[in-house]
Amino acid sequence: KMGYDSIIDRLGSFGLFQKRLFVLFFLNGIPNGLLITAIVFLHFVPTHRCKLPFYERQYNQTQMDRVRQFVSVTTQMNGCGFRNLSTMQINQLLEKPSFNYSEDIIPAVDDVACYEGYDYVSDTGIESAMMEFDVVCGDAWKKPMISSLYLVGMTVGTLSGIISDKLGRRPVFLASTLLQFLTVFCTSFAPTLTTYCILLAICGLSHLINYLSAFVIGAEFTTPNRRNLISISSFISFSVGYMIGPLAAYFVPNWRWLMRLHGLIGILYIPMYWLIPESPRWLLSHGKREEAMTILGEVARINGFIIAALIFGEELDVTKDEVTEKGLLFHVLTVIRNSRTLIMVLIISVAIVIVYFGISLSVDTLSGNIFINCFLMGLIEIPGLIAAFMGVKYCSRSYAHSGFMFLSGFACLLAALLKNVHPIATLMFALIGKTANAGVFYIVYVHTAEIVPTNVRNVYMCAGSFAGRVGSILAPYFGYAGKFEIFGFFAPYLTLSVVVMTSALMTLLFLPDTHLKRLPESVEEVLKMK
Repeated sequence: KMGYDSIIDRLGSFGLFQKRLFVLFFLNGIPNGLLITAIVFLHFVPTHRCKLPFYERQYNQTQMDRVRQFVSVTTQMNGCGFRNLSTMQINQLLEKPSFNYSEDIIPAVDDVACYEGYDYVSDTGIESAMMEFDVVCGDAWKKPMISSLYLVGMTVGTLSGIISDKLGRRPVFLASTLLQFLTVFCTSFAPTLTTYCILLAICGLSHLINYLSAFVIGAEFTTPNRRNLISISSFISFSVGYMIGPLAAYFVPNWRWLMRLHGLIGILYIPMYWLIPESPRWLLSHGKREEAMTILGEVARINGFIIAALIFGEELDVTKDEVTEKGLLFHVLTVIRNSRTLIMVLIISVAIVIVYFGISLSVDTLSGNIFINCFLMGLIEIPGLIAAFMGVKYCSRSYAHSGFMFLSGFACLLAALLKNVHPIATLMFALIGKTANAGVFYIVYVHTAEIVPTNVRNVYMCAGSFAGRVGSILAPYFGYAGKFEIFGFFAPYLTLSVVVMTSALMTLLFLPDTHLKRLPESVEEVLKMK
């Protein structure tokens, strides 16, 4: 029998066909990064104050500046209410500059909520969805919840492997691509906050399905030694989209037009329908040998190889997942025997995803220009990914893994401690934390695959990804907590630091080093690893 990887190797494991596919999937990953940064600007909330149409009808602009001073609430309402002064009381204050507000106006004037809506004060020019739907004050708790709904959609998307295993890689990829751009475009027309929330959750769902299905197709068209390159490129393409996002938001500050722009970008991806083939591995595993051989013949032609007749005559050794073949009981027993590794994978996955999205979605709490800060958050990921790639290649897996996590946690700690000392220092260490965390994102995929037995490797990878996405649902609440005086900026970043540094210590103590070692085939081999 001839293995599938042997055939791909004969036809060129990274020839012109794979390079073309590599470029297509690199371009495919960019809109996924755009969506993450779009949320930062869609959910931007600047300083706000009550609309005062009643007073504005009574007084001119010069007088209104003073009227706002009179009615401004100095209590804990913070732009969420005003002192309900009568016209007579305001006239007294305007006519007599020496009038003592605290003594001559009844101190017991009621504070009332902003029943006429809000005016937003910002020099960014951003017109966000949160501003349009007035998700502030009593409704401020909805902001992190809405961001979490997007991440809930991504969490559900991690289960898409079941669908692609059943229906095929290509149909799932094309359907998710269409759904992604369609829902992004439709979100721009959301008439209510409820509609907006539903569409945003679907955006998250389609985003991750598209991302994962593209990765699987790319990986199945090459050999294992080239999949590392596929992995790193998918991360970098996401970072490129992350950098383009703030540029788009700067030139298109209105959230509805920004989402329309992101949706219309989908027109550029229509050729994907003709350029992306089905995975031959999937076709062979489902008995569709003739279709698989047609695609493999095309691979050979583009790569400049003549597909040997013997390949068509070979009995291909492409079977279903070993876990399925050996049965559910064997699968469960394997996981139980290696439960410590599973627990570690789950904890680490949750930690790095919480920190990643915790930093990404709280960029508006950092000092400086939000557009520049967001751009830097994307740019800084690329050196982190390259450093991680080199670290995995030349260093101990455990040291590289835990080292990047320690650096991320320590940077978050310094960002928290230096907030009141120097805002630029806080920004700098937040960026360092993001750089290191981006590197961890890459390393954890490599390390996890190397510390579990072959027969449950895919199960562990999926479990880690799912756990990480579940953890990401909590991330928006870190930025939200930073808005409260009782917590401040310090507490969220301190929490992120503790979470990731604890995980780093556990990695160093409990996970084995796999650098230059053969992948384990059984639990016994895993338990012998140190």
